[in-house]
Amino acid sequence: MNQVVYTPGSIERDNGGWFEDLRVQVRRNFKWMDVTNLQVYPVYAYDEHVESGTSYTLSFDDAWGDGVRIIGRPGGSSAYTSIRDLVVYYQ
Repeated sequence: MNQVVYTPGSIERDNGGWFEDLRVQVRRNFKWMDVTNLQVYPVYAYDEHVESGTSYTLSFDDAWGDGVRIIGRPGGSSAYTSIRDLVVYYQ
């Protein structure tokens, strides 16, 4: 794999739904590891200005494993994230 397309779900401007930081990890031998050379397009705002329903392409160096996830610090006063869709590719 070398690409994840992430589409946020509902964003509540004061409460949350977005990531304040964002990483992609793959699982190898039951251990989660960060991918290398992560690039996000379009630019992800990391605050309440993230647009619900906008798809963000997270590209990275080729990786392998038996699982993939996006992870990061949740934003807003309620500290949660929202995901509508998450798709993994090898391009």
